[in-house]
Amino acid sequence: MPKRARHLAGFLAVLALALAACAGAALAAPTAAPSPAAEPAPLHPKLHRCDLGMPRPFRCGHITVPMLRSDPALGQTKVAFAIRHRRDTSRPSLGTIFAMDGGPGYASTAKPYAASLVAALGPILRRRDLVLYDMRGTGLSDAVDCPALQGGLIQEPIAIGECANQLGPTYAGYTSAEAAEDMNQLRRALGLGKIFFYGDSYGTFFGQAYAVRHPGTLRGLILDSAYPGDDPYYRTLLPAGLHGLRLTCRYAPSCGGDPVARLARVVGAFHREGRSTEPLIGFLLEAGTLAPRSYLSLDDGDRRFLAGDPRRLNRLLAPGPAGEKLSEYSNGLAIAVECNDYKTLWDKSAPFSQRIAELSASVRKLPRDFFAPFGRKEYLLSSAARLTPCLYWPAPPAGGLPPAIPSDWRAPRTFPTLITAGQVDDVTSVREAHQVQARFPRSRLYIVPDRGHVSSLYFPFSSPAVGVIRRFIASH
Repeated sequence: MPKRARHLAGFLAVLALALAACAGAALAAPTAAPSPAAEPAPLHPKLHRCDLGMPRPFRCGHITVPMLRSDPALGQTKVAFAIRHRRDTSRPSLGTIFAMDGGPGYASTAKPYAASLVAALGPILRRRDLVLYDMRGTGLSDAVDCPALQGGLIQEPIAIGECANQLGPTYAGYTSAEAAEDMNQLRRALGLGKIFFYGDSYGTFFGQAYAVRHPGTLRGLILDSAYPGDDPYYRTLLPAGLHGLRLTCRYAPSCGGDPVARLARVVGAFHREGRSTEPLIGFLLEAGTLAPRSYLSLDDGDRRFLAGDPRRLNRLLAPGPAGEKLSEYSNGLAIAVECNDYKTLWDKSAPFSQRIAELSASVRKLPRDFFAPFGRKEYLLSSAARLTPCLYWPAPPAGGLPPAIPSDWRAPRTFPTLITAGQVDDVTSVREAHQVQARFPRSRLYIVPDRGHVSSLYFPFSSPAVGVIRRFIASH
């Protein structure tokens, strides 16, 4: 689903406040980007001390890369990074870990991500260097700033159109494929051989795109809350949310009966009142972020609503503040990558009027009760499901854009892969993680018990995923 997770600075802050108040986030396949072997050896980037708001300083730098490697006329852009050198310099390094946050759109050099990742990796960093990679268009990497979209100032479809106009022909450069080439160019610029890569949420999609293009540079790959990005309907997510609601309730002493049946009664009441269910859909589809507490809070709000007291549910569903800090999240970059890379329910090259007709036809292909307790159209066309923001995005340039992950791609056995999925995650689902695992023959899938989305970062001191990730890196 587009905008896979709101990280610690955004969704976590908003939802945590709500929980505290209520408790008791195919085009033709041209060839991939040119081989880096054809590029001249890059100069070693200059580094300077930088403050990411953490006790130990990082050293920051940047390289300059083509905006679109197939069209040099579009100019260049900056790709920034921050390095935290290993604590123990008395012995040789045990390797370098590259890490990138999800979204797409979140900055890896932002303090919330950097602090959580450092806490999660802990002792692993004693003899390993860490590189935080800001994907082009995020954070320190010439962040895409579309003010109306970033601040939520006007209707989103209009703001997205404005953003596309602002980017002009450079919109085609904001893809996972180009960003993968950027990271490899950065790896070479730093004089590094094989690396570990850690990606969470969208970062797992990017990690797969990188593995497609540069498998020989990987010592190990960690895909934390992984998804394949191959279903324009994202059909596994609502069932995962309903399953998470049931499973969480089953093990909570205060929660009896069937929570999904209660949710269905609330949806029915909303229908009778003529009230939009979009906030319900939105909360449920992000409940995996702070699971299991978020599911219990939703069910508690449902119980009280059905008992005649709507205040708790209303507080849960109230909209949060609009806009996020550009230094931490670029909505413009998020939209560009989603619209360029992700599959849609319409032909991206079709004119806008035809896209709408194809969208309607795609909706009708599924059974009416497929997304029960919500209606088929009610769910798929809701802004909460986020399947329609790209309706008015420009068509791909002539010749198309390279697919981030070709549909028939399978990884070589030259590097090990760890894939994680939260048992009650509905931002990325367990079923999606199984689909990703099928692409990596030398992989292990770890289902994090009773946890939701990227629990290693949201709960770095308690999530079982943390120890699994550390052991994986230490053993390779």
